[in-house]
Amino acid sequence: MSCNRLPRSRIIRERRLLAHTMRTGNVVRTPYFRMHYERGVGPLGVAFLAGKRVGGAVKRNRARRVLREAFRTSDADLAGVKTLVFVATEKTGGAPHTDITDALNAALRRASNETG
Repeated sequence: MSCNRLPRSRIIRERRLLAHTMRTGNVVRTPYFRMHYERGVGPLGVAFLAGKRVGGAVKRNRARRVLREAFRTSDADLAGVKTLVFVATEKTGGAPHTDITDALNAALRRASNETG
């Protein structure tokens, strides 16, 4: 049985890289999240953030989990994207999974079209 999870090597852990992407990267806004991305070559780095504005710990964890799952199941070609940072909004925790998945796929298509 194969596992389609996001490899740990692709998760952004460095605060400096996160801050740089959020400060200088392009932004795609949806009702459920903001996606900051930076163009470039190299291995793709991804981060999922949820601030206290989203809610308590349970809501923040659920928001990150839902965004991770939507990203994991997406099939977008991200060849020209170097970093992606997803920031959850207040609506992420209570939204239907299909709405979040559709919004995420549209945002990834937009990012990949701008790079290619």
